[in-house]
Amino acid sequence: MNSPPLTKLIKRRITRRLFFTGFTLLLYFSYALNYTEMGSFLSQRLGSSFISGSLLMYGSLIVGFIALEWVFLRTQDDGTAQGEEDI
Repeated sequence: MNSPPLTKLIKRRITRRLFFTGFTLLLYFSYALNYTEMGSFLSQRLGSSFISGSLLMYGSLIVGFIALEWVFLRTQDDGTAQGEEDI
């Protein structure tokens, strides 16, 4: 029933998704810096603006998550474009 190429394809996709999920979780947990002594610098304003380091980090994490998901979807599309859908 399961051919070896199909099994390899599934393992490769699961490994790729697990890597991206782990990296995303690591970035989510980095936001906890706001609540620790090590992240006290994030509560200060950036220059004379009303934007704090914490707000900048939050915005950059959102953009980073979207970029990571885009990269994941693009690499997944590249794999299927190379003939993986025929398996």
